[in-house]
Formats: sequence, structure tokens, C-alpha cells
Amino acid sequence: MNISRFVINLGLISILSACSLVRYQPIEPIDTINKNKGYRLEQIVQKSGKDDVFMMIAFSGGGTRAAALGYGVLNALAQEKIGRQSLLDRIDVVFGVSGGSVLAAYFSLYGAETIPNFERKFLKQNFQGAVTDRVFSLANMPRLFSPEFGRGDLLQEQFEKELFGKTTFAELAKKRKGPFAVISATEMNSGVRIDFTQDFFDVMCLNLGDLPIARAVAASSAVPIIFTPITLNNHGGRCHYQPPISLQETAKHYENSHERPYLHLLDGGLTDNLGLRHILDISEMYGDLSRQSSLVENVRHLVIISVNAQNQLKSDIDLSAAVPDTVAMINAVINVPIDHYSKESLRQFHKLVDELNQKPLYNRRGQPVTVHFVSLNLQDLPDSALREKVLNIPTTFKLSAAEINQLKEAAAVLLKQSQEYQQLRRILK
Repeated sequence: MNISRFVINLGLISILSACSLVRYQPIEPIDTINKNKGYRLEQIVQKSGKDDVFMMIAFSGGGTRAAALGYGVLNALAQEKIGRQSLLDRIDVVFGVSGGSVLAAYFSLYGAETIPNFERKFLKQNFQGAVTDRVFSLANMPRLFSPEFGRGDLLQEQFEKELFGKTTFAELAKKRKGPFAVISATEMNSGVRIDFTQDFFDVMCLNLGDLPIARAVAASSAVPIIFTPITLNNHGGRCHYQPPISLQETAKHYENSHERPYLHLLDGGLTDNLGLRHILDISEMYGDLSRQSSLVENVRHLVIISVNAQNQLKSDIDLSAAVPDTVAMINAVINVPIDHYSKESLRQFHKLVDELNQKPLYNRRGQPVTVHFVSLNLQDLPDSALREKVLNIPTTFKLSAAEINQLKEAAAVLLKQSQEYQQLRRILK
């Protein structure tokens, strides 16, 4: 009996010792700001402005459903040839939140190789099951008892294993084969949207280049309750940063790093489930996009494609007087505000596009610049069996082969019925 008790105590001591050794990894702080270095959107804007088309695409949240719909759109764009290039090759910037961030980061890193590799390496895998196995693995139990390690960190490790390895943003900047990617998460305490670009990380006096992209994707995908937040250190107020007017309010949240040395990041869909808010903010950060001389040097067409995988699950709670269960209430608390905010974002975006097209916009050569907004929304599918099926696909990290094919088909239908996209095809050809 004494020997058994000794073994148990020894095991507990070993677990507690292991817990104390598992600590989150802070990223490198910076002491001064250098606008000419780092993973910055402005640099790609300046380079891409020499082309006649500047193209952006945004992938919404929605788990693997969002990734599959976005993949279907990319697959269709890859088959659309404009001269020697496909429309896929002409995408300059990709935005992604939550499930859409997985595709956005992969597309940025691997470019055209995304078709068909992403389908094989992610869409057709039981990613949710793999993460669940990690959570309940006895080998990971000691780490999960650590106060600085949680299920969100296991999500990062699974992304590293399956898709991104240990690639950092510094490496992404050097070797990416696709467009510049902007991944977004939500800062838990302030509710501020965190964009994984050096422009935003200047606010926190941190070197984004030191951060693995898998950690950014994990933060963007960290659905509350299911996953724990991703921890980030804060060095704000220690690098002599002078924020532009558009970021002054945001900077106030982080400039006193003595009081807030750590930040905790959750699902990017909580603050921007469409991935469009950053584009709305660009005009504030850099001035009106269409009037930037660096952007409009040769640009004739500014193209923005929004891929919205918002579903519409059937619910029978209104058929009964019974009190809805906890799961239904949690879903309502999370999804209702997101859906309303998404509608408002879309309304503002349409307003912005209308304003840009109503103003006399010209590039350096005196040629007019036209803004094209292609909105691809699952809920805009025509009434059909396909619409019924895809709108009832839940938000998970696991889809059947049939569901993947249905979402790819839905992408093709949405592009075909989009008047804006069909008009764009005719103009560019």
C-alpha cells in the first residue's frame, strides 16, 4: 500500500513538474519602428500597383465549410484564363478569418499549388478528429494542466503538422508563392480586431516576423469555449511608436504594456466574420485606396471578391414551449451578433464601392479606375436541393466528401449567376 501511494505521489509530482515547464513562447519585441521592413501590406500594394488589375479576395469564417467554399472559388478562378495568366494568378491580397484563415494562409504560402493540394491535405481530412485526439491524449494531459498552455495551442500544433510546419511570417514574406495574406483574430479583453501584419504589430512593439503563421491561424480559428485563447505578449509603449490617426484609438489599448503585458486572442469571426473590415479600414490607414499614387500607377480595375459561407441551419426550437438547451443558447449568443455585424459590414462595403465608382478616379496615366465588387454568398443560391444542403452544413472542422463537392458546386453556381463577375470577365478579356 505504501509503495502504491509512493508511485501515485511520484506520478503527481511528475505531472506538476511537467506543468511548470510548459510555458507559452513570447515573440521578439522591437525597440524602434522601421516602416521599410517587416510583413507590411503597403509594400505589396506598391509592387502590385504596376499592373492594370489589383485584385483582393476575402474568405469568411465558417470552419471547413468556409474553406471548402473558398477553395471552390479559387478552383474556378484557376480555370479562368486572362491572357497568359489565370484569375487565380492575378490575386494580390487574400483576407481570411476563422475557417477562411486556413485557406488564406495556405494559398499565400503555396500559391497555385493550392489546387489540388489543399483539398487533399485539409478538406478531406478529419481535422476535427485529429485535434480531439490531441486534447484527450494522455501524453498531452500534463501540458493541458499548465496555466500557460491550452487547447488553442494544440490547435496550432495540428496546423503545423498538417499544413504550415514552423513557417514564420518572416519566412512567408520571403518565400510565399501566392498573394499577401491578412489573417485576423479578436483580442479577448478589448474586443479589438487584431490583424497579423507588421503595421498592426507596430502598435504592440512586436516583431511579427518571429511568429509562426500556424499560431496566427489558430488564434483566428479559436472558437470560444471549444478552444482556449492564444496568448501573445505585449511590448506596447516601448518603441517610440507614433500611430496614425486611424490607429490612435486602438493604440490606447496596448501602449501601456506594464499594465497589459499579455493579450489573449480568439476567433477572428467575432469582430469580422466576412474578412472585409480590413479593406474598409485601408482607406483610413493609407488614404483612399483608389487615390494612392503607389496603387493607381497603372491600375485600371480594382477587384474585390467576398466569399461568404454563412449558413442557415434549420431549427425546431420555436415548435415547442420547452426551454432551449445550453448548446442552442451558446450558439445564439455567438452567432446572432456575428450575423448582424456581418450584414452591417456588407452594407458599408456596398456603400464604399458606390462612392468609389461615383468619384472621378484616374490613375497616373489619366485613365479611369473602376471598382468591381463580387459578392458570393451561400444564402444567395437559387432555391434548390443544393441550397438546402449547403446551408445546413454545420460549422466544424470535418466534412464528408459529398459536402465538399456540394460546396465546390455552390461556388461555381454563385460565380455563374454573379452579374458583377460575368461583367468583370468580359472586361478583362
